Amino acid sequence: MASDLTISVDEFRTAMSSWATGVSIITGISVDGSDNPIGIVCNSLASISLNQKLILWSVDKSSSSYSQWIKVETFLVHFLAEDQRELVARFAKKSADKFEGLSFDRTLLGSPILAGTSVLMECSTYQVFDTPDHALIIGELKTLVNNDKPPMLYLHSLFENSSALT
Repeated sequence: MASDLTISVDEFRTAMSSWATGVSIITGISVDGSDNPIGIVCNSLASISLNQKLILWSVDKSSSSYSQWIKVETFLVHFLAEDQRELVARFAKKSADKFEGLSFDRTLLGSPILAGTSVLMECSTYQVFDTPDHALIIGELKTLVNNDKPPMLYLHSLFENSSALT
């Protein structure tokens, strides 16, 4: 077994690719006063308290929207449905406006809503923690919509249809 000093980034990435995750897009409103929508693909998401209804996700400090995410007051988590691969490509790219040409509504709190998702969870930012290369953002659930659609999964560095795995 390799020690932590000899484990390469690629070895770690390959090992973690064996952990199936859901795929989400998180949307919010820019805090720079422009009222522009922001969005990011996220699979580092977890429930941390059922009683207080808290979730945790992380944003990389190298993300072009990092400075926005650590300051937003509310955000909307979209669990992608298995037929929404095109949204992953759109929101994973580094671009000034990931919403260009995309029709969307807004929640009462202002977050952009992407249609057709499996689950929507709007949260208020509860706490932000700094790590060496990411920020951990804890959100407190404010609204929940379960559309009961099969979710998209990410496994072995591939997007999978959850219905094909059952």
